[in-house]
This record gives sequence, C-alpha cells and structure tokens, in this order.
Amino acid sequence: MRDFERALKKKIRKEVPDLKSVTPSLAIEVHRKGELKAHMTIGDTYRYYDVASLTKILFSASAWMRWVSQSDFDLHLPAYYFLTWWRHRSVTVAELMTHTAGLTWWQPFYKKMKGANEPDHRWPQLQRYLRAGKPHKTKKAVYSDLDLFLLGFILEELKQKSLLEIWQEIREDIGFENMFFQPNNHRIHAQADYAPTEWCGWRKRLIQGEVHDENAWALGGVAPHSGLFSTIHDVSKWALTLRRALNGEETAFGSPEVVKQFTERQIKTTKGDWGYLFMKPSLKSSSGRYFSRHSYGHTGFTGTSIWMDPTQDLIVVILSNRIFPTRENEAFKELRPRLHDWICELL
Repeated sequence: MRDFERALKKKIRKEVPDLKSVTPSLAIEVHRKGELKAHMTIGDTYRYYDVASLTKILFSASAWMRWVSQSDFDLHLPAYYFLTWWRHRSVTVAELMTHTAGLTWWQPFYKKMKGANEPDHRWPQLQRYLRAGKPHKTKKAVYSDLDLFLLGFILEELKQKSLLEIWQEIREDIGFENMFFQPNNHRIHAQADYAPTEWCGWRKRLIQGEVHDENAWALGGVAPHSGLFSTIHDVSKWALTLRRALNGEETAFGSPEVVKQFTERQIKTTKGDWGYLFMKPSLKSSSGRYFSRHSYGHTGFTGTSIWMDPTQDLIVVILSNRIFPTRENEAFKELRPRLHDWICELL
C-alpha cells in the first residue's frame, strides 16, 4: 500500500506542481480486489466533504435498489401511477432513472420558495412547481435534477415514509458513521471540519458546513439529488458494500441481481451513458482511458466522484472542493480523468 501511495502522490506532484490552482483539497482512496491500496490527502485537509450529486447514488440508487429487491417493483410503470398530481402519462420510472424523461436539466426553484426552511413546508411548494413543468420528446438523455425530485416523491409514496426516514434505514443497515444529511440545514459538526465550497451570492456568505446546492438547501437540506456530507472512508464503505453485492453477496442493497441491473447500461450509447441512476463511461469519461465499458459510478459538482470497474476489480473515490473559492475554476474536470489514468498505470 505505502509504495503505491507514495508513487501516486509523487506522480501527482510532478504532473501538477501547482495543485492549489486546481483544487485546494484532494482526498483519494483506491481499492483493488477489495484491498486498500491508497488513502491519501494533498493540500488542505478536511474531515467532511459536500459530496453533491454523489447523493444520487449513495442515497437514491441505494434506496431504489432496496425497494426493487423487496417488492419486485416494475421500473417501467408510468410515474403518474404513484403521483396523482403528475399529469404526464408517457413518463416511466425507468426513464426518470436514465434521464430520458425529457425534463429540463435544472430549475432555480430556490428563488421561488417561501416560508419556513423545513421539508414539510418546502416540498409541497416543489410539487406545485414540478406539476407545472412539461416533458419534451428527446433523442438524447438530459441529465436532470428534476428526474430525481420526482423519484423522491415516488419513493416516499411507495414506502409511506419521508426521505429522511428512508435514509436513516440505509445509514443504519450499511453502518455509516460519518455520512449524513443535515436536516433543516443545521450544521452537525464544527464548521472548520467541513471543506468550504463557494461564496454564495444568494445566501450572502461563504458556504462551509452547509449544502452547496441551492435547491437542496431550500428544501431543508434533505434531497434525493444532493445534500449528503461524508468522510472519504464512508464513501469507500458504500462502494465496497456494492462490490460485495455484485460478487453475489446479499447486502443492505438487497438482491445481487437487482444491483447488477442498476449498474449495467440501460440505454443505447447513441442516446446516453446511463444505467439506472449510475453513470456509464462515455467517450470522454471522467473515469479516464482505462476503465472498462462495464464500469459505473457518478460525479459531483463540488469535485467528487466514485468510479468502479468490475473488470479490474478497482474502486477509486475522489473527494475535493474544487469550486472553492469559485465554480469558474474548471481545471479539476481535466485533472480527474488523468488521476484515474495514473492510478491504473501505476497499478
């Protein structure tokens, strides 16, 4: 482990001597064949990171895999079966999961929401805004947070529980110690323990210890698309649990067959690169050149990612706060695939 870790750190410092100009903080964990090969940090050190859209798989995909395993749920059923207020009969649950429902990629709902910043008050407002939207026929997948909002509403209806209650079940069953939402945006730990993200012109303050995503914050800090904070250890724990499931073990995710279904490609490459909520490698993938077509993972806006390759039996977790002090710095998007390349080459 130490030799590989030293070699990787040396490679990064050689290739990116001014790493601070790319991201102030970088944490990496690498597992191969279930064995820890590297646990390293470069730059500023923080315990907790806003994992941003990794929430889509750490929480939402986890919850849906569990539900499908428990109920033999048919993902090709129309969404309106479960949401009486959703009028668009052509949209299926599977299309929401593969971002092929034809919904717009994002809306600034946070600008419209009023009143107490609590889920019970804000989610009914979100429902009204979503009801007013209209899907459009599309030949390409459109990566959309709105898909996740609808999936969250459906999951609550199916389980008759709140998103926070559903998360607490997952957290307990997998045994996370340091992966959490912050309900009502109340910071759980000392502010200095969190990697800062960006000055928010809307909130008029530096974001450190609050979810960066404005819509997630406006919904009370608990959302199906963003809102989780974590140590790198617990993100790797999630990935290792998923690995065990794909190796045929019954885990907190449920049936190995269902887990396999979610992580496999579900749409043609001409349309997009998606499993069910999981990203698949594209021609210019953030996973780099060496991850196989069977790989799966996800990225997060704040500079986070999980990529797993069952062919190499390889897991790479990267956490950073590349948007500090500003999201205008996009250099990390070029560095991330190179990091994966260097890891594969050194292994």
